[in-house]
Amino acid sequence: GAGIDSYYEYLFKAYVLLGESNTDYLTRFQQHYSSIMSYVQQGVAMVNVHMHQPYRLAKNHMDALLAFWPGLQVMTGDLKPAVELHEMLYQVVKKHKFLPEAFTTDYRIHWNSHPLRPEFVESTYFLYKATGDPHYLEVGRTILTNLEEHARVPCGYAAISDVSTGQKEDRMDSFVLAETFKYLYLLFDSIPHR
Repeated sequence: GAGIDSYYEYLFKAYVLLGESNTDYLTRFQQHYSSIMSYVQQGVAMVNVHMHQPYRLAKNHMDALLAFWPGLQVMTGDLKPAVELHEMLYQVVKKHKFLPEAFTTDYRIHWNSHPLRPEFVESTYFLYKATGDPHYLEVGRTILTNLEEHARVPCGYAAISDVSTGQKEDRMDSFVLAETFKYLYLLFDSIPHR
């Protein structure tokens, strides 16, 4: 989640970028991945635990930035937990139209904003590429429909300040165009053309 997600993501991506000549990044990633799967993943949920007491929860909610994890799991070849976590996140999206910034394991809102983050769309894209399952195209359609119906404004797309009311903020972060729509484009562009 927030504050650490990019570290894990870039450890693995650095290994992919630099290739087999430098396995330090992969070794470090594998150590972290093993610990995360042992202590942080509980059932389908990814929870926050105390560093020195890994069986004790640090907080009772998950944050939306964990949505990058299924995509990273796909890249590492660990498909089953990626599918399961992504489906749990999709249930949250179906309930609230967007992933709240933080939510409980029973899908209640803990922090109600949503800045139109790309992580869930990115994972959807990777899962579709890995499986070819049309379910992920349907997930993409749901995301796109929700963006058009609930975030569209005359000059672009607005961040959602409250997913329960649909209230918008007067801002659109650069990652909306740079990443969210990029992954939607890649998802639908990867459909086999007839």
